Amino acid sequence: RFNASVERFEMLKEKLERKGTFNPQQAEKFSELEQQFKFKAMKSHELPVKTLPSCEENPFIIYLVRDGRDALVSTAHHRKDIVKPGSDFKKNLKEAIKAKMGTYFGGWGYNVEEWLKIAHVVFRFEDFIKNPVEHTEKLRQFISLPEPDLNKVPTFESQKSGEAHFGGQARQKLSEQEQQEFNNKFFRKGKVGGWKDDMPEDIHDLFWKKYEGTMEKLGYRYDGSIADKIPGDITS
Repeated sequence: RFNASVERFEMLKEKLERKGTFNPQQAEKFSELEQQFKFKAMKSHELPVKTLPSCEENPFIIYLVRDGRDALVSTAHHRKDIVKPGSDFKKNLKEAIKAKMGTYFGGWGYNVEEWLKIAHVVFRFEDFIKNPVEHTEKLRQFISLPEPDLNKVPTFESQKSGEAHFGGQARQKLSEQEQQEFNNKFFRKGKVGGWKDDMPEDIHDLFWKKYEGTMEKLGYRYDGSIADKIPGDITS
């Protein structure tokens, strides 16, 4: 639905530039879409090479990274519960770690390293969870955002109850009960370090052998602890 709106906006914009005028219905729609896209932001799980062609030239890039163990455990559950219901969680997890042939958005480590090369600002998911207001205020140093309403800081439960928009058009077609069941799968635990409950030691070792360098670069340690700040020269 969002992509269709973007395409409609671009089509009307090109028509305006070409003809210099709209009929009343087109003018109303263009004005509506212009307000909607006045502040443009795109969220992507994809690699930069697949994301940047859809962006304006020289976009400001904010990279939000999460402990790869939590990220891939979440991915494996998402596949088991939603993408391919009934598939084996541990098999999904191993496949996500190995990311053969560039699957799983290129693999966690490669995806992270590619975005770190070009990101203007890097935030860790765990830091946002710990202090969402502080880190949202940091964002306002780089992009023009309105004064926040601190009474509306979303919680995990508000996300899980479906107050936010997620899950795409397929979710909107479900009954209320089906939507709640979908919500429970889409938002499982919402906590930092949940991988410790779901990632067996042998799979953890497989993960660490492959991604140790990237993890340590971001301050994530083998034992699950996290450095207070991102080490090195990464902007945060």
